[in-house]
Amino acid sequence: MSGLNLHAIVRGAITSVHPDETVTLYQSTGQSNNYGIVTAQYAEPQTVKAQVQSANSADLELVERTSQNTVIMRFYLYASADTPPAPIVRPFARSGDMIRRVDGTWWLVTASPDDFAQVGWVCVLGTLQ
Repeated sequence: MSGLNLHAIVRGAITSVHPDETVTLYQSTGQSNNYGIVTAQYAEPQTVKAQVQSANSADLELVERTSQNTVIMRFYLYASADTPPAPIVRPFARSGDMIRRVDGTWWLVTASPDDFAQVGWVCVLGTLQ
């Protein structure tokens, strides 16, 4: 891909103010149904760098949960173009990826407003579980 990579230009300024953190990404591989008990399945966990920021009201409107009392954060993750982090993907029976932060909190990926996996990163919204 040619052109100006703005992300690479501002990356140093962003991390000097708010450093990246290491998170563990669990990517959904679908689910199993054992006599009516549906269980989510995940690939082996991956350790990835993430820029974690609070979500704004536009993000909340995006996931259509403005009246719901939840905690939503924005995660900028380094990602592979082959298997970027994703929310629910019904055609592939994926139930949404999970992110575990160092503080022990778990976040369900509920939306992917920005997908730049072709250049190495993706932005997802996570809901505190």
